[in-house]
Amino acid sequence: MAEEFLATEIDTAVRVVHLASSLCVKVQDKLRLPSSTNGHVKSKDDDSPVTVADWGVQAIVSWVLAQVFGGQNLSIVAEEDTESLSKAESLGLLGAVSSAVNEALSEASTYGLPKPDKPLGTTDILEAIGRCSSVGGPKGRHWVLDPVDGTLGFVRGDQYAVALALIENGKVLLGVLGCPNYPVKKECLSNGCNNQSGAAGSVSKGCVMYAKRGSGQAWMQPLIPGGYPESATLLKVSSVDDPVLATVCEPVERANSNHLFTAGLTNSMGVR
Repeated sequence: MAEEFLATEIDTAVRVVHLASSLCVKVQDKLRLPSSTNGHVKSKDDDSPVTVADWGVQAIVSWVLAQVFGGQNLSIVAEEDTESLSKAESLGLLGAVSSAVNEALSEASTYGLPKPDKPLGTTDILEAIGRCSSVGGPKGRHWVLDPVDGTLGFVRGDQYAVALALIENGKVLLGVLGCPNYPVKKECLSNGCNNQSGAAGSVSKGCVMYAKRGSGQAWMQPLIPGGYPESATLLKVSSVDDPVLATVCEPVERANSNHLFTAGLTNSMGVR
């Protein structure tokens, strides 16, 4: 594969994750309003939650990828379908998804992405979401998307990620993570730097991290509301080799981690 060809894919993927992360920030802010929670969150058959952001991100990523790479042979593997969203009782929810998608896409050009000539209708949005029904496989090229990885954390106002990857013939070519609530600066992990400013260089919360196969490097950009950053920071493995000074992370959900074991392990290591 020509290096410049993959450059188009990584550039588009990073930009669309920035745009999708912007949508997530706005939806999560609305979820903090007590009156809006029930209308923006729905339970799936397995009792896991799905939100306006899950469907909205999937619609945006699908629409943009189709515009850039053509939709005819585009293979996207993603989590959400349109079945529950298409039901009569979900009309209000579909309207909320449509509003979030069109608000985000109206800013697409500021992220260097194609922008629709007019707002997308609900049929267009359902079509974009439904386009992500590929089953993937060991052959061919497949985009893989988890629109909101960690929906419980998203609903709670905590950590989550927009996760997008490109796989070709079973090999991952690139990966992008949008983490709107993750601190750009390491010190903010402990002291809670949670302000977010539109001025470049002053953003302390929210980032997009990405890497591509063969580069040997990973990069991070800050999330700038309504804009795309001009630079990226090279990510490096921590130089800390003393366990006492290490930072240990684990899932908040008890079902995903043995908290007692982790507490005992960190205590025995002397982690502060």
